[in-house]
Amino acid sequence: MNSAAREELIDTIDQLDDHQAHLVQQVAAQIHGSLNVSDTYDLITQCTDAQLRQIRNIVQSMLRPIAEFIDPNSNLIGSAFSAEFKARLQAHHGTHTTPLDRLAFENALAASCIAEGMTVEMAPSKTTRFWDLRVDGEQFSAKSTSARDIKPHELHISKLSEAAWIQDCRSARMRYERTMGLFEEFLDAVQRWIVLRAFRLKNDPTMQVYELVEIPMSLFATVDQLNVQDFSSDAPRIDIHDDYGMALQLCLDRSDSKITIKKIPKDRCIVHGTWGLEV
Repeated sequence: MNSAAREELIDTIDQLDDHQAHLVQQVAAQIHGSLNVSDTYDLITQCTDAQLRQIRNIVQSMLRPIAEFIDPNSNLIGSAFSAEFKARLQAHHGTHTTPLDRLAFENALAASCIAEGMTVEMAPSKTTRFWDLRVDGEQFSAKSTSARDIKPHELHISKLSEAAWIQDCRSARMRYERTMGLFEEFLDAVQRWIVLRAFRLKNDPTMQVYELVEIPMSLFATVDQLNVQDFSSDAPRIDIHDDYGMALQLCLDRSDSKITIKKIPKDRCIVHGTWGLEV
């Protein structure tokens, strides 16, 4: 890439908003292997042509329009969170054809909360059970899904937790007690459950849509109403209702030794934000 093209790239970066430009600086420094993220021009002049192509793809992605709707009552997304999260989505699709995975979502969520002025701590390790980051003292579980069978009006958590003990439980009493114990630990560990849902529009496959949805922990607490008889099957699928209707379906999956949650009504959840961008 000649000097004129490099100058043009610098000029284009100058058109970005602060969150986008700072993210481009971080990416450029990471690509170049530098700890200096303060001087975009210096980084650009030192990058190879292959590295510059990656940066240019990200910048061009950031210049494409992105549709956004934020719940005005959201207690998570403010203007700084929104700007940072949009920049993260755009940067991702500058170099990827697939949606954000779980790790990329965790990083985007953490960065967006920090941008909003919140205090963020990541979980001590990737194997920490149940929660992924602590935000202003509350422990968040962060999940992402881009499953092909995403339902417009229901949420599905393919793995709430691994549960190898399912294979060894041969009685309803054992399944009940182990499940109740697991949910007691889960509800003690997690204060907020955030899911990023990614899907393509059926009438426009070029449009990538993201929904940031919070599942109220009160829905998980309905598991407490179950009794031993509900676990009589070797692989129970239990519909749980409360005073407002369907809360969730609890499934003990023997084939994969995990707890799965299905049929969570989206209208009982909080859709904090929705983004749509052409990819």
